[in-house]
Order: sequence, then structure tokens, then C-alpha cells
Amino acid sequence: MPKILVVEDEQMLAKIIGMKLEEEGYEVAHAYDGEEAYNLLTQPELPDLVLLDVLLPKMSGFDVLTKLRDEQKKLPKIIVFSNFAQKADVERAHELGAIDYIVKAAFSPAEILSKIKEIFEKGDVDPNAPVPAAPADPVPVAVEGMATPTATPATDPVAGEPVATADPEQPKTEKATEGTSAYQDFASMEDVKPMSEVLRPGEPNNNA
Repeated sequence: MPKILVVEDEQMLAKIIGMKLEEEGYEVAHAYDGEEAYNLLTQPELPDLVLLDVLLPKMSGFDVLTKLRDEQKKLPKIIVFSNFAQKADVERAHELGAIDYIVKAAFSPAEILSKIKEIFEKGDVDPNAPVPAAPADPVPVAVEGMATPTATPATDPVAGEPVATADPEQPKTEKATEGTSAYQDFASMEDVKPMSEVLRPGEPNNNA
């Protein structure tokens, strides 16, 4: 079975997630600070997947990923696992090689396990692969015997001067929908308790 490294400084939470993973047959290793995680991720034998917290002692999760990238180290599959719920954090995680981002307050241990299973079922995802460039616009090709079509400007029938027309190739700019969230694709199961209730039952969830 795949080996998973859980990088989480809250030991109770790390233990709960580790137990869930081991129940499914995964091999689990733990790191409780960023420095320990970095040392494990520079070894010849890497885990198949890393569940990486951001706010860690000694070195943050983002600092771990930045250092590994700067040293051109090969990365395993990385899921960033954090209480930070800002779009900028999601974008930074993906830029540093993470293949997914989980907000702690929105996911239970069971849902995290489900997401990990989904990632392995999808097959190999290479976090070291470069982001593909956007395809270039097609270039008109001249065909022998046919003239290359060109746009003829419209003219005012009275004045005989060119009339400004809309460029059919220019895409319309759409206003961004207010309230769009970076996490709108993350579906949380309502019948499973959030992480905060698992760890601290009865206490209000300030991250909701």
C-alpha cells in the first residue's frame, strides 16, 4: 500500500488522521514540525503522498515547499492541509507543487481519507511537471488557388468613410461573480462532524 507522511504539529489531530489511514491499509509516517518534514522529504526514499500543514514550528509548510523547489528536489504528491482559507494561499500552494488544498475546518477525517483515495484512484499526478502553456491562437493558412480571407471595413453609405465595428475575435469581458470562492469545488459531507468538533466537542467553531 502507498506510504503517507502526515505533517501536523497538533498530535491529537495527527493521531486521528493516522489511525484512519492505517485502518485502510496505508503505511503512515509522522512529522511534527517543518524542519523534520523537510529532512524526511530530502531522503532518497520518498512517501507517495504528503498531508502538509502550513502553520508549523521551526519552518512553515510553505517554507518547506519553497526550499524543496529552490533546491530542485523531486516532490511526491502534496496535499496542503491548513486553517488558512484565502484564495491567495490556495494559489501559492499550487504554485509550489501541491496537487490539492484542504481547509481543516471544512473537512472531517473521513472526508480527508476519501479525498486521498480519490487522488490515488486517479493514477499518477506528477507535481514536478511544468504547467502547460495556453494554446496559441490558430494562424490562417493560405490554400493554393484561394485568397486568404481578410476583413473588409464597413463604410458609411453617405459619407463614404470607414465605420468602427466590433472585433468578432475580441472576447467579451465578463464581470467576476461576487462571492466566488476558491473552495467552491470542495464538497463537505453534512453527515460527518467537522474536524473542530472531533477534536474539541462542544466548543464553538470559530473557523466556520
